[in-house]
Amino acid sequence: MTDPNFFVVGAGRCGTTSLHRFLGEHPEIFVCARKSPNHFAAHIPQPTWETPVARAMSRQWVADGDAYRSLFDDVGPEVAIGDVSPVYLQALDIAPRIHSACPDARIIAILRDPVDRAHSHFVGRQRDGIETYADFAERVDLELSSPLPVDVAFGHLLGCGRYHHFLAPYLRYFGADRVKVLVHDDLISEPAALLKDIFTFIGVDPEFGPDMEARLNRTGVIRSRSARAAWTRSVGVRTALRPHVPERVRTFVGRGFLTHIDKPLLDPQLRRRLVEVYRDDIAALEAMLDRDLSHWLAP
Repeated sequence: MTDPNFFVVGAGRCGTTSLHRFLGEHPEIFVCARKSPNHFAAHIPQPTWETPVARAMSRQWVADGDAYRSLFDDVGPEVAIGDVSPVYLQALDIAPRIHSACPDARIIAILRDPVDRAHSHFVGRQRDGIETYADFAERVDLELSSPLPVDVAFGHLLGCGRYHHFLAPYLRYFGADRVKVLVHDDLISEPAALLKDIFTFIGVDPEFGPDMEARLNRTGVIRSRSARAAWTRSVGVRTALRPHVPERVRTFVGRGFLTHIDKPLLDPQLRRRLVEVYRDDIAALEAMLDRDLSHWLAP
């Protein structure tokens, strides 16, 4: 039996799908073919605000321990064994559960401007037929009508962006030397350097260069109305088939729909409003990482 020795814990909509692909190409790394098994989050009940489609998807999370361990049955000579599950950065008690099972694991997080991340999250859910609101501003008003979630932020667009809040337990349980926090800006501007940093952190050949041409899980509005309708309305079928269709097949089909997309713009006034929501968490994150993130506060 082989347990993971590193976890990519999120955040969602920050490039984790691409990281999963890049890591899997390295000959010294094994990542389970199923991205987002979400095993260490599967015990947490879905919040009341989640949609029926999202609840159906969560029932496919790998709750059973034996089923989870079977995802790593094909590990061979690889030295770094990984689980890529972005929801692991959306609940406070996931870090202690991972630590209890894999106390020597290394933790990787990649973060993005939280306002851009929230907007991308909304557009992606809308594109995939998960979102029930047609307008991002309406969803923001709903979420800000009550305090942001403290313990669990599954499906809460704004709550998921409180990075410092949800990273703190990982630092507490694993220590700073076993937690690597990266920034999505670097994945875009210097992907080779970012991957070299990850490879060094998890103890594999840092000089390996994966194919970084493909852009995966791009968020936007599908340009063709007919293709958009077909993709969005098929969410129930896609959810039911997901456990039975290999990821490479799902990626191939998805690429046919998601290649030609348009990115909707975020209203500047709404952005200024949301910047204030995150100001304190960003300041705490800057102190935690010793990195200037002031550009996240720009209007």
